[in-house]
Amino acid sequence: MAGWMRDSKDLLVRAAKRAFANNITDLAAAVAYYTFLAIPAVLLVALGLFSLFASPDSITTVIDKLGGVVPAQATELLDSSLRRMNENQSGSLVLTAFGLILALWTTTGAMTAFIRATNRTYDVEETRGFVRQRLVALEMVIALAVAFAAVFGLLVLGPAISNWVGAGWAWWVLQWPVLIGVLLLVFATVLYLGPNVQQPHWRLVSPGALVGVVIWLAASGLFSLYTSMFSSYNKAWGSLAGVIVMLVWLWLTGTALLFGAEVNAEAERSRELRQGQPAERRIQAPSRA
Repeated sequence: MAGWMRDSKDLLVRAAKRAFANNITDLAAAVAYYTFLAIPAVLLVALGLFSLFASPDSITTVIDKLGGVVPAQATELLDSSLRRMNENQSGSLVLTAFGLILALWTTTGAMTAFIRATNRTYDVEETRGFVRQRLVALEMVIALAVAFAAVFGLLVLGPAISNWVGAGWAWWVLQWPVLIGVLLLVFATVLYLGPNVQQPHWRLVSPGALVGVVIWLAASGLFSLYTSMFSSYNKAWGSLAGVIVMLVWLWLTGTALLFGAEVNAEAERSRELRQGQPAERRIQAPSRA
C-alpha cells in the first residue's frame, strides 16, 4: 500500500512539473475560448430539442441541477439565453437543423483545439490531416453528447421516476455515483481520443480521468462557492459577469482535463520504461480515426 501511494505521489509530481513546463493553463485558455464560441450554436440545438421533446419546466430543472456544480453566473447566462430563445418557438425545427450544423462545426473546432493541447502534453506532432482530425473531434463530441443525454435523462426524468416508484431519498443518494461515473466516462474518452499517440487500450478508470474528475469537481465547487460569496463580478461587470464566470469555469475545466492528460502521459512513459521500450512516443495508427 505504501509503495502504491509513493508511486502515485511521484507520478503526480512528475505530471505537475510537466504541466508547468507545457503551460497547460495557456492551452486551457485557448480551449475555453473555442468552447465558449460553440455555446450559441449548442443552445440553438438545445432549444429545439426542448421545444420538440420537453416542456419549458425542463429548463428550470436542468438549470437547478447544474447549480450544484456550475457557478451561479454561468447557469444564469444559460438560463436567460434558453428562456429568451424559448419565447419565440416559431421555426424551431429550422433553428434546430441550422443550429445542429453550426454546432457540429464549432464543437469539433473546440475539440481540435483540445487535440492540439493534448499533443503538447505527450510531446508529439500532429500528423493527422484536417478531415481526420475533424472525424476524431466528432467522436469526442458524440461522447460528450451521449454523456449530456445521460445526465439530462438522469436529472430530468430520474426524479419523476423515483417519485413514481416511491424511492425519492434512494434516488438522491444514487444519482451522484451515476453522475461521477458519467464524468469518468467522458474524461476517459476524450483523453484517449485526443492525443496523436497509439495508446494500449481504452480504460474507464484511467489515472488521468480519475485525477481530472477529482480536480474538476473540487475546482468547480470552490469556484461556485467563491462566486456565491463575493458579488464583485456583478458589481464590476454587470451583465458581462455571466460571460466572465463562464469563461473562467471553462478554463478550469480545460485545465483539469489537460492535467489529466499529463497524468496519463506520465503513466504511459513509466509503463514503457518498465517494459524497456524507447521513450519516444508512438504515432497514432491510421485505424484509430
